[in-house]
Amino acid sequence: MIGRRSSAPKEDVGELSMLKRLNVLLGDRRRTVVALALSSLVSGFAEAGTLALIAEVGASFVGHQKRVHIHVAGLNTSFSIVTLLAIALGLALIRLAMQIPISILPSRIASEVQASLRTKLFHSYTAASWEVQSLDREGQLQDTMTSQTMQATGGAVGATGLISNSLQFFALLVTAFVLNPWAAAGILISGVLIFIAVRPLKKLGVRRARALSRAQVSYASGINEAIRLAEETHVFGVAGEQRKRIDALVQQAKKLFFSTQVLAKLVPNIFQSLILIMLVGALWILHAIGVGNTPALVAIIMLLVRSARSGQQGLATFQSLSQTLPFIERTQEAERRYAESAPPEGDVPLQTVQTIAFRDVSYAYRAEHPVLSDVSFEVTRGEVVGVIGPTGAGKSTLIQLLLQLREPNSGSYLVNGVPAGRFVRADWHGRVVYVPQEPRLLHATVADNIRFDRDLEMPALERAARLAHIHDEIMSWENGYETLVGPRADAVSGGQQQRLCLARALAAKPEVLVLDEPTSALDPKSEARIQESLTELKQELTLFIIAHRMSTLDICDRVMVIMGGRLMAFDTIEALREHNAYYRSASAIATGTAP
Repeated sequence: MIGRRSSAPKEDVGELSMLKRLNVLLGDRRRTVVALALSSLVSGFAEAGTLALIAEVGASFVGHQKRVHIHVAGLNTSFSIVTLLAIALGLALIRLAMQIPISILPSRIASEVQASLRTKLFHSYTAASWEVQSLDREGQLQDTMTSQTMQATGGAVGATGLISNSLQFFALLVTAFVLNPWAAAGILISGVLIFIAVRPLKKLGVRRARALSRAQVSYASGINEAIRLAEETHVFGVAGEQRKRIDALVQQAKKLFFSTQVLAKLVPNIFQSLILIMLVGALWILHAIGVGNTPALVAIIMLLVRSARSGQQGLATFQSLSQTLPFIERTQEAERRYAESAPPEGDVPLQTVQTIAFRDVSYAYRAEHPVLSDVSFEVTRGEVVGVIGPTGAGKSTLIQLLLQLREPNSGSYLVNGVPAGRFVRADWHGRVVYVPQEPRLLHATVADNIRFDRDLEMPALERAARLAHIHDEIMSWENGYETLVGPRADAVSGGQQQRLCLARALAAKPEVLVLDEPTSALDPKSEARIQESLTELKQELTLFIIAHRMSTLDICDRVMVIMGGRLMAFDTIEALREHNAYYRSASAIATGTAP
């Protein structure tokens, strides 16, 4: 069934997996990466050449020489000090020029990666199935699109830094090899051994970063929940307990953040100390084998020192990059999970909705606990259908199946005799709409709330508002349809919110309207207005109404009785009063005539 696959990242992730993740992360930015690599390589060779020439010129100053003799890799020639200084200055200027692309290109890559991650993630989420969206913890998407993508962007920064440092280190190493192959080989072997020695700490850093990623999601979910339940928290006086719960999440994240930061700094610092030990050892070896060329020895020392610094920067970047891997994993896995769940686009145009039918439809959130079993019915155009049943009977799941928010595990959902999933999604969304039990408004104007990001003109919005019996009230507000409503905006009553959502549903002239408990939380006046709206819509639309208040069913042609996930009855109100015990009992309770 869709959405059951775990999105948890694998625990053991090596360098090969890291390269694959980074390849996906950097995407089609290969030209920019190549440009960065070339700039870094040129910069590295320019710096190495400058250092070598400075060593040669410095040794000539000490020896009071007017010309400098060069004996490197078979080259045996001499230059004036002025010439060498001019060459060194030219190389230094080349290195200076290379700092411009070395600074700009990583920033461009990082900003593009961050924007791409967030865009792909949100696009995939909005295209994902409701079944997968509903599995997300509260605040999970927000955290993934903010802190997780920020950390993942650090991976792009680390990757570009690693490329730059590695190639500059390579240039220094090649130059050292030209001056003295033994010294270069020694530094290379020692560097590899040191990297192997600190690798366990790198793995520990990845594990701590993965735990930090999970802790941040838990923290974001806790904050979201606290905001949503702020009113109840005040009423029940449990702010202290809520603070304790959030404090625990903060402390958990603090400990993990502390350990990841310690490891991020400890590993390169250990590496630097080992490099210094290696440098002393290398000089000891050079002294033992007898390096007679003093300028070359000075140049090698300078290159070794610079290589040590470059190596430390490279390892620090690598450690930081390793610790961003869990965040890269989480964002990429979330994007993949959403994308894979996207419902397939149908290819059959939907002109009108003539019939809606279930044929032996069953659904279960968990295989061992079916919510609906073998439900079959058929509704024709213009019918008003009520849906009643005890709490937990499966009414909301039935509605979600009707709206194609979920797919049946078995059986068929047919519209005009055709499987519902075969219709073009845009046609479906234009003809089948929904008003939830809990009205949800945007922080926007009344007009934008009714429009709801659709291309609708004001006459259509006003027509819908009149059908929902909210137009006159809107016009009585100071700014009319430009009044700002929604969370943290001008307050509107529950009944007004419900009717604004009803207007939103009616604005595009749908053919099927599904209402979930449209009057359950309304005062008698608001309920009467909703009832008036529904009565006027009768025969114009096919209506499905989940109802707890039996008075809502008065306009229904037929009523479904759902109990224990099964359709126990589907008949007229008169027939149900005569033959269905649950309907009679519910009616008696509603009218106060129950024994």
